[in-house]
Amino acid sequence: MSTFTLTQEQYEALIAYAQAGAAGDSIAVLDAFLRDIEKANNVVRSLVWIQWQEQDQPLPPTTNFPAVWPPQLRYRLELLSRPVNKADVEEVLRLRARKPVTVLLTKDPAATIGWTKLEDFFTQ
Repeated sequence: MSTFTLTQEQYEALIAYAQAGAAGDSIAVLDAFLRDIEKANNVVRSLVWIQWQEQDQPLPPTTNFPAVWPPQLRYRLELLSRPVNKADVEEVLRLRARKPVTVLLTKDPAATIGWTKLEDFFTQ
């Protein structure tokens, strides 16, 4: 069996390409596979999905939480260097949202379960 070495940049690119091709149940399988690789290499990957509503904008009628959410109101934040913290989430909102309300977060790679209000998420 061979051993391969990747830089952090290469590993992040590998994760991004793999996730782009994953759908449905394969997301959980991919995440478990990546976690095994990370554990073997002492890598700490932290993933948080962030979603929000805009105070002055109604959601489209096609919205069906959690399966269908406007992509411009949802963001996947992933760090390899340390756990995601509240300041990281607030920075995403500052850069991507105008007047965010009802901000919810989950660690679920498929973004389907475990949605928690921002105010409660980091106190768990």
